[in-house]
Amino acid sequence: MKTSVPRLLSLIFAAIPMIAAAQNNIKSAFEAIIKCPEAQITESHTLEKDPSTGIKTGQSDVYRFVLPAGKVSLLEKAVSAFDKDAEMAYSINRGKTVNTERDIILTVGNPGNDGVYLNSPDCEYIFSLFLAPLSEDPDGIYRYAYGMNFKEKDGTLMGKLVITYSTTLKYRQQEALQRQYDVLRNFSNGTNSTTSSVFASQQSWFDILMSYFQSMTSANSQTRIALASKAYKVIQDTSNYPDVTEADKDAVREILSGMISDKKYSETVLNKLLDRCLIGIK
Repeated sequence: MKTSVPRLLSLIFAAIPMIAAAQNNIKSAFEAIIKCPEAQITESHTLEKDPSTGIKTGQSDVYRFVLPAGKVSLLEKAVSAFDKDAEMAYSINRGKTVNTERDIILTVGNPGNDGVYLNSPDCEYIFSLFLAPLSEDPDGIYRYAYGMNFKEKDGTLMGKLVITYSTTLKYRQQEALQRQYDVLRNFSNGTNSTTSSVFASQQSWFDILMSYFQSMTSANSQTRIALASKAYKVIQDTSNYPDVTEADKDAVREILSGMISDKKYSETVLNKLLDRCLIGIK
């Protein structure tokens, strides 16, 4: 059922606050699609707050749309809007989904939470990430993501518009590294070398992978490939580690995504191994 235009406008202004000029072009383009009289819109929203402070910690707003093929200009303007706002974004990605491509997920809230899948079969996609304004997030650890996907099928255009609020990938990686550091520190304070072999056998799935990833930062190319191969083996054997949590998986996905896009790990064999690791996390 199509929602009335006044209600849609009130929802989108609530879902996409006027936090800065950084995303104005994208927000206007999204609004044009949602308020189009010929659009069929289905929407879903989530909002998370810290119970002790009432401060927002996560948000997602998803608008699935169906448009007549003659309204393709609305999608073209939306893609152009991402280009216009690109200078203020700290990351922008675009492409077309193929069967072998890993899932593209816009995270929501803190590690462990479900995200919003952006890619769909045979769809083109684009998304940008913007830091939340300091007035809203003085610690600089949250970001807004704006994304869309679309395709033409049987004379209609279909896709979805996505806005999410989440901690940044950098913050998630730092949290994961800090967790690994705390584990190693606690171990060194409470054990000695005679029990190191026992500790090795009791390491968790997350801790083992983190040790491989950390070792890669200062290793040569050959060693990195060997470490990535070991990480892939551990990920393939995830069922052997009953302590694995969804939060662990989410953190490892975030770290691998960052490594794959980092030029430091762009060597072909290594990059493909890291990609296989990411795809292998179920």
